[in-house]
Amino acid sequence: MKSLAAALIIFSCGGMGLIIAGSYKQRVHHLRELIRFVQLLESEIHFARTTLPKLIAGQAAHFSGAVGRFLTELKEALTAGTGESFASIWDQGLAILAQDGLPPEVLEELHACGKVLGRSDAAEQSKHLKQLLYRLEQALAAAERDQEKHLRLWQYLGFGAGLLLVLLLV
Repeated sequence: MKSLAAALIIFSCGGMGLIIAGSYKQRVHHLRELIRFVQLLESEIHFARTTLPKLIAGQAAHFSGAVGRFLTELKEALTAGTGESFASIWDQGLAILAQDGLPPEVLEELHACGKVLGRSDAAEQSKHLKQLLYRLEQALAAAERDQEKHLRLWQYLGFGAGLLLVLLLV
């Protein structure tokens, strides 16, 4: 009975460590998806001159995770035709990205970009999207460094803490 309880403690603490380690992987994945979306958005606006509602409706299904939910939310709000501005719809969608642990700096950059999209000419929008892309790439590099630094730490720390707890209780 004691060994079963000890195993449960070790695995539950290890599981918590794995969940925290997974959040670092997830952040990198979300940033990569955002970069891919912004690259697509920039090229479609600059070269194809696709409108935002049409572009978002066509691309929402091609993205997964938080970015996919973000785009689906935008698509639904844009097709609902409530008369809200694109910037306010964009900000509502950013709440989804905020729930999934994106850094506040990235959310601020996305918020600023949402104010510009659809309000100026293609060259101006392209300029802002390139700036956003640069900032997202910086955030991705920082997230990859954090992932490299913290991934194994949290994996081992979870199981180590469980083992320490078992040793203290025995």
